[in-house]
Amino acid sequence: MTPLVLLHAITRNGEDFAPFLPHLEAFDPHPVDLLGHGKAPRSDTYNLRTYAAAVPVPDRPFALYGHSLGGVVALAIAAENRNVRALVLEDPPLWDSQPPRLETTRWAAEFAALHHLMTRRYKGFGADEWRTVVGAWPSGHGNATIAAHGGAPAVARRARQIAALDPAVLSGILKPTLQQGFDVLAAIRACRARVTVLCGERARGAALAPDDLGVLSAEPNVTLVRAPGAGHYVREHDPALCAATLTAAL
Repeated sequence: MTPLVLLHAITRNGEDFAPFLPHLEAFDPHPVDLLGHGKAPRSDTYNLRTYAAAVPVPDRPFALYGHSLGGVVALAIAAENRNVRALVLEDPPLWDSQPPRLETTRWAAEFAALHHLMTRRYKGFGADEWRTVVGAWPSGHGNATIAAHGGAPAVARRARQIAALDPAVLSGILKPTLQQGFDVLAAIRACRARVTVLCGERARGAALAPDDLGVLSAEPNVTLVRAPGAGHYVREHDPALCAATLTAAL
C-alpha cells in the first residue's frame, strides 16, 4: 500500500483530514502537522524551506497531497525529493500568497485579524474558550458559518487548531517571507512526478485565478482537475473527486 503524506492549510493541522480518511482505503495515509501547527515544533522562522524540511517523509516511493499552504509546501518537497510518485495540490495559493498580490486578497486581512485576536484580545485562550468564538467564523462554503456547515464537531476541531497554533506562523505570512526565493514554475518543472492541481472556482473563494490556471495549463507536467461549485476547500466539497484524483495520479 502506497504511503500518503497529507499536508494541511495554514492555521489548521493534520486533524483536518479526519473526514477525508474514509475515502483513502487504497492508501496508507499519514496526516502531518506542519511546523508551528498542532503538535509540531515551533520555529524562529516560518517559510517554505523550514516547513518542507520539518515534514517527515518515507525513504521509499510515496504520494503527497497538500491543501492550500500544504500544497505549496508539497510542491517544494516534490521538487527536491525523487521518491514522490504522485503529487496532488488542492487549491494551492501559488501566487495569492506572494506580495504584492497578497495584499489584494482577502487572506491578508483575515490573517492580520486572527493575529490580533491571538496576540491581544484572546491571548492565552484554550480550545474551550476558542470554541465560543470560532463557530461564527466563515466556513469557506458560501455564506455558512463553521457552526452551520459542520456543526459542533467542526467547531470543536477548529477551536483545537487555533489553540494549538503559533501566532508567529501568521507573522511569516504578513511580513511576508513565506515564499521568499521560491520559483513556482521552476519547482513544477523540477518535479519527477506529474503535478495534479485540484481547482475550485475563484468566485467561490478559490486561491487560483483564471490567469493562474492559464499559466499552469501551459506546463506539460501539470494536470488540472476542476471541481464545479467548490471554493478553497475542494476536499470538503467533493471528497470522492479528490480521492479519485489521487488514485489517478498514481
